[in-house]
Amino acid sequence: MARFLSTVLAGAAALLLAGDLSTGAPNKLPPQFKLCTRDEKLTSCLEEAFVVALHQLAPGLPEFGIPSLDPLHLPEIGVGDETSNSPVNLRIHLTDILVHNLKTAKPSNTKADLDNYQLSTHGIVNLLGVEADYVMDGRILLLPAKGKGRVSFNVTNLEGDAAFKGEKQIKKGKEYLKINQFDFRITHIESVNIYFDNLFNGDKTLGPPINKLINENWQEIWSQVQLPLQELLQYTFKEFARRIFDKVPMDDVFLQKTR
Repeated sequence: MARFLSTVLAGAAALLLAGDLSTGAPNKLPPQFKLCTRDEKLTSCLEEAFVVALHQLAPGLPEFGIPSLDPLHLPEIGVGDETSNSPVNLRIHLTDILVHNLKTAKPSNTKADLDNYQLSTHGIVNLLGVEADYVMDGRILLLPAKGKGRVSFNVTNLEGDAAFKGEKQIKKGKEYLKINQFDFRITHIESVNIYFDNLFNGDKTLGPPINKLINENWQEIWSQVQLPLQELLQYTFKEFARRIFDKVPMDDVFLQKTR
């Protein structure tokens, strides 16, 4: 899995770099973004600013080399273990992945320590959609499951934690934030509805009962998809943040308190 994930992250990097057409640089955030002052209302302001930023990032931000956030395009995920003795033993390869509704995330419990270049927040997406092309083979409860087509995952109430740590970087006399570490972890989901189109080449007799069994065992399947998806999202979120903070000075993102 580690080797496959490295390959996938390289693919994600290629996708993001393909979108990085910015050449020099804007040194200001677009005027639609909400700016926050370093005062006692900073964390509540940041949560409002996050909501605005997600909607502004949804179609992408070409001047920063940032592609679309919603939908977010990811390269591929491969899951499954042929040696597993689990009653749900499916080998699934997902490509051309689209993640929908990230712009609807609602932040909470935000903490900021800007003197030490640290920030964290919790977020919830009420309905996250993931769709992809799939190739699947394996067994579920001793029954064969095979297909090739399009699959959708509708995830209800996905919650996650995001945090970064950085350091000061001086460029042309101005202070910038260099992100050294960015962590993202999915902490909770309520349920997942899964639909595999074209199981058994569209067989109307075999396909529906296998989709039913898959949904009755959604925890097993989602647990295999969640980790590589989480890693891809973490990598992508870090790149988005890096591309903004590399170009915009700290004082133009987090305003100094006026005396």
